[in-house]
Amino acid sequence: MAVVSMMRIPGDTDELIAKMREHIVPVGERVARKHGGLGTIVARTPDGILAINIWENEEGRHAMAEDPEIRSALAAAGFPAPAFDAYEIAEMRILEEALTARV
Repeated sequence: MAVVSMMRIPGDTDELIAKMREHIVPVGERVARKHGGLGTIVARTPDGILAINIWENEEGRHAMAEDPEIRSALAAAGFPAPAFDAYEIAEMRILEEALTARV
């Protein structure tokens, strides 16, 4: 069953996004698929960022969190150890327009 996980990271939003793009995104794009990663949204919050990840299953999301490459990337970015809220997805629709939206 597909799951969504969410991680809040406090700090300077622009700095966190820059560090994420430099250290975490390149590794995440390379290893997420092998763990069943389906997508990611990163949102600005008043006190940092919110990372929302969609996974094929619960096991994959845990495997990604334990992946040594991801752990190293999080440490290089200065991000805290992952602490997630996770929920089983009951329904999911993604409009085609969302896939080509400018962010």
